[in-house]
Amino acid sequence: MAILRHHFSRMLRPVLLSLLMSLFAFSPGAAWGGQGAATHGSLELISEQQSIEPGREFSIGLRFHLEKGWHIYWVNPGDSGEPPKVNWELPAGFRAGDLQWPAPQRLDHPPLTDFGYEGEVLLLAQVHPPARFAGGGGNATLAADVKWLVCRDICGPAHQRVTLSLPIKTGAPKGDPNWRLLFERTRARLPRPAPPNWKSTVLAEGKDFVLSIDWGASQTGSNQTGASKTPATFFPLEPLQIENAAPQRASAVPGGIRLTLEKSDQLLKPIANLKGVIVLGNGRAYLIDAPVIQNKRRT
Repeated sequence: MAILRHHFSRMLRPVLLSLLMSLFAFSPGAAWGGQGAATHGSLELISEQQSIEPGREFSIGLRFHLEKGWHIYWVNPGDSGEPPKVNWELPAGFRAGDLQWPAPQRLDHPPLTDFGYEGEVLLLAQVHPPARFAGGGGNATLAADVKWLVCRDICGPAHQRVTLSLPIKTGAPKGDPNWRLLFERTRARLPRPAPPNWKSTVLAEGKDFVLSIDWGASQTGSNQTGASKTPATFFPLEPLQIENAAPQRASAVPGGIRLTLEKSDQLLKPIANLKGVIVLGNGRAYLIDAPVIQNKRRT
């Protein structure tokens, strides 16, 4: 019975959250939380620099500042939830790149585990302005229509339109001292491509995926694990591949690391690759795209 209750709880909450999001997203007159609403935090659009130079890309960010105990979600939210969605409203000729997601943290609320952020988080985007502006200088107003889900013991949808006006000037723009450290800290948390000397493979063995990473000839990998008792945490990019709430058994091996991940009981067919983000003991995050080898003797 305990196993059945555990499975039912894991299945029910994502369904209820999905229903909640659908009702607010598609019901006529749906009342999303907005300016001044109880969104359990604040949202603002900020820029790394104080002005815009024609033709020179720059970074902006959605800065969430959440009340203690409340969280928002990563691009793969885990067992429940929804990541923030943004619709950019930019001047003619401007183009915004995809959101850049810092490495998340595990948000454990048994029997579920989600992936997301608490406290302060900045979701970055690169903006590409045109090489010429009609009428010369002046200001450019950037806007974003943002929808997100904020949760603690309960969840609620929020919706806000945020704007930012920046002067258009020639010459290298100055950085905004108010946000310099926040942009630097956020970039340090962005997953980077795995070093070319790394070799990653996954063995599908019974009920587990065993992720092995060989650091290669350099000593970089062994130094990156840091002194943490847990040398690594894996966050899958695709849902329903691993059991998010299950412990991840990580161990250092000569020349690398090994991480045992429990398969999701909702994974119905073999996968060719396991994609995700691995966060090492010192907080550095790397993108992993590892081919999966099936152990036919035990599967």
